[in-house]
Amino acid sequence: MSYNKQYPMQFTGRGGEYFVIWIVNIALTLATLGIYSAWAKVRTLRWFYGHTLLDNQAFSYLASPKQILKGRLIALAALVAYYAASIFAPMLAIALLIAFILAMPWIVVSSLRFHARQSAYRGLRFDFTGSVGEAARIYIGLQLLIPLTLGLILPYLAYRQVRFIAENTVYGQTAARYRGSLKPFWGVYLLAFALMALPLAVVGYGVYQVFQMQAAGLPKEMVGAAVGAHIAGGMILFYLMIPVVGAMIMARTANLFYNATELGPVGFDSSQRARDLIWIYLSNLVLTAFTLGLFIPWAKVRLARYRAGRLTVTGPADLGQFAAGQQQGSTATGAEMADLLDLNLGLT
Repeated sequence: MSYNKQYPMQFTGRGGEYFVIWIVNIALTLATLGIYSAWAKVRTLRWFYGHTLLDNQAFSYLASPKQILKGRLIALAALVAYYAASIFAPMLAIALLIAFILAMPWIVVSSLRFHARQSAYRGLRFDFTGSVGEAARIYIGLQLLIPLTLGLILPYLAYRQVRFIAENTVYGQTAARYRGSLKPFWGVYLLAFALMALPLAVVGYGVYQVFQMQAAGLPKEMVGAAVGAHIAGGMILFYLMIPVVGAMIMARTANLFYNATELGPVGFDSSQRARDLIWIYLSNLVLTAFTLGLFIPWAKVRLARYRAGRLTVTGPADLGQFAAGQQQGSTATGAEMADLLDLNLGLT
C-alpha cells in the first residue's frame, strides 16, 4: 500500500490550563460527595480529546455525564454488594466473585465498545465489534494458562489482545486490519523475562559466594553480612526492574499495535521508547511527591504530549474519505466497571 502524506499527531494542551479544570473537578466532586465525578470525567476527557489534533482537526468525546453516572452507580453497587457479602456472607461473596470473573469478557467488550462509540473524528464515530465469546477465550481461557505455562503464554496472550482490539475497531464504515505476527511479541517478553531474572542472578551469585566463604572458614558474622547484602541488593534491583520492564512492555506493545494496524487507506507509525517513558514516569513521580500532588495535571499533560508526538498517521492527501455508518447505542456500565477494577484495556 502506498501512502503519499504524513500527518503527525499533536497534543496542544497545557498543564496550567488543565490544572484549573482538575482542581475545580476535585472541589466539586468533594462538595457533591462524589456525584460530580461523572461530570468531572467527561469534562476531563473532552479537554484531552479536544487538544489531540490530527491534520489540524480535533477528536471529540461524546458521552454524557448522565451515562457515566448511571454506569458508575451500577458498577459501584455491584462492588459494594461484594464487599458487604465478604463480611456478612462469605459463601455469597465467593459466588459473586465467580460471577465477576465470568462477567469479565462482557466487561472488556462493553468498555471497549462504549469508549469507541463515544469517540469521534471529523464527525464520524468509532465503533468496536468484538464478541464476548472471543473475549472469553482471550481474557479468561488464555489467562488461566499463565500459571500452567510458568508465564510462557504471556507473549501469545499479548498478541491476541492486541489483535482482538485492532481487528474489531471500526471508524465510520471502515474496519481496521491487523498485519502483525506473534514473533516480535516473543522478543518483547523474552527481554522482559531476562531483565526480571537479573535480581535472581544477583541472589544466586550471593549464595555461591556464601558457600565459598564458608569453605574458606570465614567467621559466621561475615558470612551473614554477605548474605544480607546480596539479598538486599537483589530486592532493590527487583523493584527497580518493575518500572523498567513495565515501560518497555508498554512502549513496544504500543508500537506493535499501531505499526501493524491499517484503517482503510491509512496506516500508523509509532516510535515510543522505553527510556523516554521511564524518565517521564520517574520525573512525574518525583515532582508529584515534591508538590504534594499538585503536579498531577502537568504529569498527565506531559504523557499525553509524548504519546501524541510519537505517533504519525500516513495516508492519502485527504483524510476525509470515510463514509459514516449507523451508530448503535451503548451503556457505560461495563466501562465504569473496568475503571473501578482498574483494568487497563487500552493501548497507547
